[in-house]
Amino acid sequence: MNRTNVDAVHTGECSAAARNGRCRPVTWQQAVEALRQRVPACVHCRPDTALGILD
Repeated sequence: MNRTNVDAVHTGECSAAARNGRCRPVTWQQAVEALRQRVPACVHCRPDTALGILD
């Protein structure tokens, strides 16, 4: 996962992700790594806050 193939990281309960229809689940480690690689966090569900990764 990286910025070229992912538009945002979401939590599993995110309604914005559910409406998108292009989402797939990832592991905790994959989500953390994507955020560290500067894939944006969803502004609605804030997975960066849920995972404890704050800039």
